[in-house]
Amino acid sequence: MYPLSVPSRGRQRLLAKATVAAATFLLILTAARAEDLSGTDFLADLSLEELLSTEITTLSRKAESLGTAPAAVHVISQTDIRRSGARTLPDLLRMVPGMQVAQIDGSKWAVTSRGANGRFANKLLVLMDGRTLYSPLLSGVYWDVQDTDIDAIERIEVIRGPGATMWGSNAVNGVVNIITKHAADTQGGNLSIVGGLGGAETVFRYGDETERLAYRVYAKAFDRDANVNLAGDDAGDDSKMTRLGGRLDWVSQDGQEWTVSGEAYTGESGEYRISRSLAPPFVSIGSSVTDVSGVFTQARWSRDFESGSGLQLRSYLSVHKRDLVTYKEQQETFDIDIQHRIALSEGNDLMWGLNYRNNHDHTTGGFETRLDPANRTQDLLSTFVQGDFSVFDDRARLMIGSKFENNSYSAKSIEVEPSIRLSAPLNERSILWGAVSRAVRMPSRGEQNGRVVSDVLPPGQPDFPLPVPTVITVVGNEDMKSEEVTAYEFGYRFRNDELVFDVALFYNDFDELRSLQFGVPTCQPGGAIPQIDPTCLATATHVEVPLSIENMSAGETLGAELWLSKPVTDWWRLQAAYTYFHTADSGTGAPAAELAVVEDSPDHQLSIRSSMDLARDFSLDLWLRWVDELESQQIDAYSALDVRLAWSVTPSLSLAAVGRNLFAGDHLEFMSELVDLAPVQIEPEGYIEFRWNF
Repeated sequence: MYPLSVPSRGRQRLLAKATVAAATFLLILTAARAEDLSGTDFLADLSLEELLSTEITTLSRKAESLGTAPAAVHVISQTDIRRSGARTLPDLLRMVPGMQVAQIDGSKWAVTSRGANGRFANKLLVLMDGRTLYSPLLSGVYWDVQDTDIDAIERIEVIRGPGATMWGSNAVNGVVNIITKHAADTQGGNLSIVGGLGGAETVFRYGDETERLAYRVYAKAFDRDANVNLAGDDAGDDSKMTRLGGRLDWVSQDGQEWTVSGEAYTGESGEYRISRSLAPPFVSIGSSVTDVSGVFTQARWSRDFESGSGLQLRSYLSVHKRDLVTYKEQQETFDIDIQHRIALSEGNDLMWGLNYRNNHDHTTGGFETRLDPANRTQDLLSTFVQGDFSVFDDRARLMIGSKFENNSYSAKSIEVEPSIRLSAPLNERSILWGAVSRAVRMPSRGEQNGRVVSDVLPPGQPDFPLPVPTVITVVGNEDMKSEEVTAYEFGYRFRNDELVFDVALFYNDFDELRSLQFGVPTCQPGGAIPQIDPTCLATATHVEVPLSIENMSAGETLGAELWLSKPVTDWWRLQAAYTYFHTADSGTGAPAAELAVVEDSPDHQLSIRSSMDLARDFSLDLWLRWVDELESQQIDAYSALDVRLAWSVTPSLSLAAVGRNLFAGDHLEFMSELVDLAPVQIEPEGYIEFRWNF
């Protein structure tokens, strides 16, 4: 891809060092000009006033102030996105306290909030403009295909803790809502080119508008380099993708608002895969490619009335395909949602809504992975109601409501997910808030109907002294029930002209958690039991030892999340976040087996971000992260530094040098809990970013 003769690892380190050197040189060069910066508000777009007045919509499905929200809420702003230098959505989520983000390989991530992290972290609901990105096939999010024009993102709202009352099942530990910009805010042309040691990316966007209509279209393509395996060799986890999309916004004369958006993508993701078979060597490791493609279209209509009430209707249709070496899938999802807000009186309103979702999948499996039945259609019908009231003579705010879901996913067809939230200002600068909520995580298709080969043991093993291979399989259970949590939260938020401080404490009590129970070994083919009929071994190709997925576990988690933002001067701001997380197993009803690699989250995380405008045309951003060890996966703690040095050449043209994961070396961050991917070390990288607005 690049005409450099320097090996991959050497190139990564070379540009990383060059980025730090350039940033240091510019810092020294501009230090003498600091006195000229006095009284100039270069960080106006990072002002505390902006933080305090930021509106959010994810918590209660209506616009409200971030500063007074009775929940653990964090907003990644346009400024955060631009100055972070991140090119992927998971990288952006690293800056949120309480979020646990780890890169598995070049395109796959483990992302969650408040624990139970994994490649298919199943307790975090992710939305884009209200459209769910959560996959019902394996639970969680396919992060390798969740992408868009990052510069067209308005903000990312993150609710840590249950959000099921408004958003339904799977919003157990948090909700992430990626909100894109109104088409009127992306007018004219924009060309962004990124290239360097780690890959290349190009984004072109164009928008125009009339008196009542605005639109934008964009095209994006990227080609990201591979990382290395434990031996330091190329892991073959490079990826590339092409994406086309657009959005149209129209406002009628009587105030009705229409939004239509859509995207289509195609590409491939490389993998360093563990393959298993019945022939020697039984288990092997090598590179493979997964082909991915998809399309979605979404429409939204809304209208506000003079009474203060409002009505919104939203619907989308999406189709996604994945073609792995061992397994193929296609998902088709149709969703329609209506919500109605009724203004009862000043400071009091009631909101209710209805949602219907239909998901149909087509799969083709093989020896290692399959679903039975291969095709299935699942429906979900839900309704919610929530009241938002001023109480105690307007000295406190009460939010109380519940979601009711009828689904074909779990053995329990009706789910009830209530919550109650209360907030009270201590003074004009600070508030206390608390919440008690119940949420559920519905079982996936894989947990119900799946069969995944976890390991193949050669004949004659000490624990399995059989004349044929032993195949360990994880087998789904049609009678799976939803996992449940009762969550207790308490928070304090302080803000003035020079400081924003936010702390949230939580305790989660989980029940009906999934576990693995040993089944009876059988000769295959045929299904005879060796203990009853030992002669079946003479004709068997292998013996299968099933691990059945059950709801036999429970657990407790607790933690603390702190965040603060403070300007040091009018041209320098510091932001810091700290997360403490602890989990404890409450025991199981029967002995449970564990996979070789399990869901895991660090006990401690620390993040410090420094944003400086060194001169009128230059800015320097430093982002230091420390992530504690993953004890279950035996992955060491690591520290990493991201650096972004930007130069505004003209009002419409800018350049930036970015270094990521500096000083972390080649390091492991996470391993797939399905034991289907071999460990991959994440490398430092660096690139140059060119941006032109016209």
